[in-house]
Amino acid sequence: MKYLGLIPLFLLAGCQSTPTFCEKEPDSNLCDPKTYLYDTEQALKEFEKKKSKKAFALGKAEDGWEFYGYSEGYSSKRKARKRALQECQKRLDMHGSKNKCEVIR
Repeated sequence: MKYLGLIPLFLLAGCQSTPTFCEKEPDSNLCDPKTYLYDTEQALKEFEKKKSKKAFALGKAEDGWEFYGYSEGYSSKRKARKRALQECQKRLDMHGSKNKCEVIR
């Protein structure tokens, strides 16, 4: 009984985080860095410098515009992903696009 509290820790230790869109769909246009606009490339470079619990979401409008959102320093990877998606989707929606953003990093 003394060690029952450790069971959830062992179970969680084997869990992996949810894969990003690019891990699931590597052939998608959203995952090909060669197709990114200059601003997106610069944002990704800045994002890579961030420390932990971070996420980067990207969405492309029908007319070729790219919109992104990223977050860092959240208490969980899930929260970071949620925030990055919200930021990206807000911008994509304001542009008038019906497309969806995806977490790519």
